Amino acid sequence: MRRGLLKDPDIADLFCKEDPERIFVDLHEIGHGSFGAVYFATNSTTNEVVAIKKMSYSGKQMNEKWQDIVKEVKFLQQLQHPNTIEYKGCYLKDHTAWCIL
Repeated sequence: MRRGLLKDPDIADLFCKEDPERIFVDLHEIGHGSFGAVYFATNSTTNEVVAIKKMSYSGKQMNEKWQDIVKEVKFLQQLQHPNTIEYKGCYLKDHTAWCIL
């Protein structure tokens, strides 16, 4: 991610500001793909069980990875159908996006 990118309000508004490690506990990996790992965890505030897709945007092709994450978050925000997952937000921590479903 280029320095200052989150200063763009349209990009910054896509992401939750809190530290996801303070909210989501008891992470257990349930799958791993080319784009990242998927975990189930518990929201410590609501006790809700959620899925978390962690996607790194560091290393080689960092800019392309970041653009893919932004596209995915924008897409997930638009999903609203009873037969699909419910998007709950995306957090950033240590060059990793945590998409909460």
